[in-house]
Amino acid sequence: MIAAAFANPFSQLINSLGTLVATGIDWLYGLTHNYGWSMLLLALGVSLLVLPLSIQSLKSMREMQALAPYIKRLQVKYKNERQKLGEEQMKLYREHGVNPLGGCLPMIAQYPFLIAVYHAIQIHNDAFKNAHWLWIGSSLSHSVPNVLATSLSESDHVLLVAYALSMYLSIKLTPTMSTEPQQQQMMKMQAFMMPVMLYVLGSLYHWSSAFILYWFGFNVLSMLERWYIMRMPSRIPKPLEDTPATLAGYPRDCPECHKPLTIVKGSKCEECGAKVRKLAPSDNGLAAGGGIVPATPGGGKSQAKGARKSS
Repeated sequence: MIAAAFANPFSQLINSLGTLVATGIDWLYGLTHNYGWSMLLLALGVSLLVLPLSIQSLKSMREMQALAPYIKRLQVKYKNERQKLGEEQMKLYREHGVNPLGGCLPMIAQYPFLIAVYHAIQIHNDAFKNAHWLWIGSSLSHSVPNVLATSLSESDHVLLVAYALSMYLSIKLTPTMSTEPQQQQMMKMQAFMMPVMLYVLGSLYHWSSAFILYWFGFNVLSMLERWYIMRMPSRIPKPLEDTPATLAGYPRDCPECHKPLTIVKGSKCEECGAKVRKLAPSDNGLAAGGGIVPATPGGGKSQAKGARKSS
């Protein structure tokens, strides 16, 4: 009963959206006089509708990718403290205003439209039975009807392959958030397996060419958005590479001569001989070299002693 209560409003929403999309297809057909081009224009319209969500999501993905090296440092630092690692990761996300689930928004937003388009095609099924587009419905398609669709209401294997290829490229353009080799390998497998699975499902269930044409057009536009946004620089800077000094807990540069620090015996700078004390570990893993903490006058002996003790 509870499931039915939730399913009924969703079904009504899809029916309403389907009717609205069907009206939109009729309007586009009045402009193009071709249902194939109408489906591609429909994909453009839906892409523009969800564009604000897509941009927000892609920026979130880009920032998550920029945070990956910092998260890797936290994983090394707290490799035996799972709870502490989770807390520090959430602190890192909050400090930079990054939502780790932000990349899911456009995927969720497009599904109601995808179902609505499928429903709208069912409403226009008789019209699509007599519709053609490029090779679909041509004399060539009638000579090989098992491969090429003779109308937009039938399944076309060339279009399915084009769609599967666009899905593969779309997944490849998606940045890998994790620095773990195992998860990166899983993403590579997903980039191959998902397009194959969708091609098989499309072939088995005879998805109409009109539906695949819409999905293909939406995929291509999404890829262009992704390519453009991911090329933009992130507001999160890349972490500085570690040096022997930062790995030992010292600043990157000497606080006295401001040159790259090389520690010699007695916690001294090799360049100028100034005593340097170690830094407090960074709480969020943002900089292995942290800020520069100069040794205070008169306190060098005790600070050097503290540094030797902490090391």
